Amino acid sequence: MASKYISCAQNYLNKLIALQKPIVYNTKVAVEVAKQVYKKEGMAFPTGAQFSEAQQTLQNNLKISNLKNLTSADVVKGGVVLAEIYTFFLIGEIVGRRNLVGYNVKSEDHHEH
Repeated sequence: MASKYISCAQNYLNKLIALQKPIVYNTKVAVEVAKQVYKKEGMAFPTGAQFSEAQQTLQNNLKISNLKNLTSADVVKGGVVLAEIYTFFLIGEIVGRRNLVGYNVKSEDHHEH
């Protein structure tokens, strides 16, 4: 009985080892592409001053007093943006399922054991 578990574990490890090379290769390729994009776009890490500026901006924008100054037009614009985001999410779900309603799940009777 133990030999069954050992052989099963060995098969699993062999599959992992077989996947190791493509995973390492694809990771290295992704890192190199990211480096090239980083250099080409002239990207740089934000400085401490930029971090503190962003933090200050967030604190100023998230104050309760700013919520009191919202107009109905601002609320409508926000609602439209949320509706657009939700619509894109739903379209992505439909594309991912490749079906308009529900997932195409086969019953257990169709599966071979």
